[in-house]
Amino acid sequence: MSAPSPLRVSGASGAPGIRAAALALIAALAAGALAAFAPVPGLAIAVVLLAVVLLGRASLPSLGRALVLVAMVAAIIGPNLAVPGAQEAFAFRLLAGLMVVGIGAWLVMGRGIPVPRGLGLPMAIAAGWVAWALASVMWAASTTDALRWTVFLFMMTGLMLAIPVAASNRRRLTWFMGALAVTFGVAVLVAIAEIATGVRLPTSALANRVGAFAATSFFGNQNNFATYLALALPYLLVLPVIARDVRLRALGIVGGVVAIGLILFSGSKANLVATGIILLGMLMVLAIDPAMRRAFVAAVVVVGIALVLIIPSMFGAGIVPLPEQAVAKLNFSTLQAQVQSGSGSGAVRTSLLGTGIDIAAGTGGVGVGAGNAEVTVRATQGYEGVANLHNWALEVLVDTGIIGLALYAWLYVYMLAGNLRVARRTHDPWLRYMGLAGSLALLGFLIGSLGPSTAIHFAPMWITFGLCLTTIVLARRAGPDGRIP
Repeated sequence: MSAPSPLRVSGASGAPGIRAAALALIAALAAGALAAFAPVPGLAIAVVLLAVVLLGRASLPSLGRALVLVAMVAAIIGPNLAVPGAQEAFAFRLLAGLMVVGIGAWLVMGRGIPVPRGLGLPMAIAAGWVAWALASVMWAASTTDALRWTVFLFMMTGLMLAIPVAASNRRRLTWFMGALAVTFGVAVLVAIAEIATGVRLPTSALANRVGAFAATSFFGNQNNFATYLALALPYLLVLPVIARDVRLRALGIVGGVVAIGLILFSGSKANLVATGIILLGMLMVLAIDPAMRRAFVAAVVVVGIALVLIIPSMFGAGIVPLPEQAVAKLNFSTLQAQVQSGSGSGAVRTSLLGTGIDIAAGTGGVGVGAGNAEVTVRATQGYEGVANLHNWALEVLVDTGIIGLALYAWLYVYMLAGNLRVARRTHDPWLRYMGLAGSLALLGFLIGSLGPSTAIHFAPMWITFGLCLTTIVLARRAGPDGRIP
């Protein structure tokens, strides 16, 4: 008789089985008690418990990997998957809570969580960042905002770290990338439908705005949507450069053209600049590698197609039929005039930059406390208008000070250097693709991060970080032939 698998809950004997049964009983009682006061969350937990029972024969690691994949997709769709009448209780947050409960149950059962090579340092950085954000609650003016921001940081860095653990080999990574590709396709179709019909999702900030021209898709705001497109763009543009399969090349070209067209249609100058950085970065990375000369020639063609699409459209004469409002928003001379005249978006962002730096300096470098940037900006004497900093790095500095910014910069440099190294040194086409696309996404995000009002809960950023860490982890696992398992 074969022994039961140590990775399975059902059929296991001894203490782990007793512990699992006890945990299930406690969770069921908690769900019932919660349902008496809050029916929707209680019902959600009951449904989850039922699913666990029905899937009891599946191993917990398998369920965990599936949960991470579904949570990743749900994070992109965001509040559009909310419980009716409870917009704060959307699918990703429920799934994130389930992941925390699942990890806790796994540890209580005496199982360990292996840390892959290459992920130890990012885990330590994330843990230090969350701990410092939590400590900053002590001097934050608004404890509620501080705790909320810290919870978001914990939740999103958890998703970031879960991706490389779940996508631990070639087959699983393929599933993850396929799920992201399908999600991207749906998001793009929703955006095209918005532009064609003028009808938007209920979560869109433009839903009831007369004369709105841009699409927001799942993201509620056209700048957030454009940032999502800019983060996905390298994973499309690198396909015709690296891939040998004609179908993948065609997919990359078509997807890249659509993404650039929608970025132009959004009127997001920050993400248009990010697109330029991505195109220039791809040429530079490939030009300095003699082994990538053929790929460099393909990259020149891709960049040429992108420029033919972008440059005329900025003046209203391109292939993309941009409305006058979009052409006006993409006019960089208008931005300069706004800064000089002290009016418009350019003046607001300049004022926020100066205000944020002054606030950070006034704290002696420790920050105002997690999530308290907006509170402090509003409290600034004589300040009127937008309070959100619209600058992710500045937000991290103002909220968590020099220590928080240094931790974020450490994580960013670790990912960028690691992905560039993989792109140049690996012999595995999959890894070369992931490394080159990931490093370009990070480079573009330096400016693209100016698009969203805040990025603390901006799922595409954290998912991109997770993919970049996955590339580094898989490269460490590559065999003697340089191929990933």
